[in-house]
Amino acid sequence: MRLRRRQLAGLLLASPFTTAGLARAQDDESLAYYRQAKIDWQQAKGQSLTIGLNKHPFTESLLPLIPEFRKLTGINVEYLILPEAEYFTKLVADLSQQRGEFSVIMTGPVRNWQYATPGWILPLDDFLNNPKLTDLGWYKLDDFYPALIAANRWNGKTGGGIGEGPIYSIPVLEESYILAYRKDIFDQYNIKVPTTLEEMAEAARLVKKNAGIPGIVARGTPSVASMGTGFMSGLKSYTDSQWSEFDDKLNANFHDPRSVKYTEAWINMVRESGPPNWANMQWYDAMEAFTAGQAGMIVDADFFAANYEDPKKSKVAGKVGYALMPAGPGGKAYSGLWTWALGISKATKNKEAAWLFAQWATAPRTLLNATVGYRNYNPSRKSVTDDPRVQEIMGAWGGGSYLKTVAKNLETAKVIWTPQPERTRAGDIWARALHEIYFQRMSAADALKKASMETDKVLKEAGIK
Repeated sequence: MRLRRRQLAGLLLASPFTTAGLARAQDDESLAYYRQAKIDWQQAKGQSLTIGLNKHPFTESLLPLIPEFRKLTGINVEYLILPEAEYFTKLVADLSQQRGEFSVIMTGPVRNWQYATPGWILPLDDFLNNPKLTDLGWYKLDDFYPALIAANRWNGKTGGGIGEGPIYSIPVLEESYILAYRKDIFDQYNIKVPTTLEEMAEAARLVKKNAGIPGIVARGTPSVASMGTGFMSGLKSYTDSQWSEFDDKLNANFHDPRSVKYTEAWINMVRESGPPNWANMQWYDAMEAFTAGQAGMIVDADFFAANYEDPKKSKVAGKVGYALMPAGPGGKAYSGLWTWALGISKATKNKEAAWLFAQWATAPRTLLNATVGYRNYNPSRKSVTDDPRVQEIMGAWGGGSYLKTVAKNLETAKVIWTPQPERTRAGDIWARALHEIYFQRMSAADALKKASMETDKVLKEAGIK
């Protein structure tokens, strides 16, 4: 009798109508999608990977899905998440010494220039074109927005070659740069939505005067991360895209008179109307300040809107408007383009397992689940953006202005850095010059000239020029 009860209990536990059985049935249904791919997901079973991740909304959307990958492949996955500055410092140390601590890395176009030149990361074309590892018909590479795939290709030639040659990382989201502003405050005090840099400075001043909060927040740390979003896109717009941080001989051009004039106006705006801690602001500090209702404007990544519009996190949900970057004299706005993406370290011992993870994490269903379930905006695949559930959420932001603004922005958005492997060091030097100007230790002309000379020295010592 006891034996029969044990046997019956075992049958009950295995039944699909129990909680455990229902969970297994749901797992099987979820994994069935991936098993449609004509590859063996278990070919690296028992191997281990460590994923290097930046503190970021994409990271938050990926983590809850990783148990699914473990069940699908039998590959053990661990990860390390660090704030951006610390993450890239540790990543460069790992890649440069070829320790292989991280198998899969969170990277992106301009970062790849530093990593690909000495061969620290792998080109991914061989993985994509290997039928044992990738079913291209299932993976649907052409579902990614073409501009995002192109941004992650580079032919290795200093000064150009974006969109050509190998692909070094697979994009997980789209990022261009727009103006987000407190529509309720602008309406209440009859403040004009700015269309030029001068109007933006005036709007920031009026917000601070009337609403008693900083008129604008922006990244401000003395590092490259502060340069390439709102500041550099604004500079491109201000000069009608005719300016570049390097001339055709790869001489640093930070001190061009147009750059000096723009930089003076930008720094005066953030000093007079920005937060007192601007010089210490990382991207997430600026984003969270605006989300908390502590600023009137922010010019930064478009996908930050997911935070602004989340009523569980935000004090400004439903109160934000979206517009293009303030335009230059020619009346056009130009934005930089960036994609967080997944790449593979050359030093990893488990290259095939690493690719299986990167493929799974960027597959249509995974990115859809990350977006619908965990707010991975803006998705890098067109099918995910077009999904009715995604459209319903994003279409409501800014009373419909968000999607229209992003679509218009992407007509001209592109990677605006000049390809060269010392981009990070050059950007750090440039950012430190902004601090010299902000704290009034040097004039804009002198600080930017000094930064140009220092950058030229770095490139010469690196053998780039």
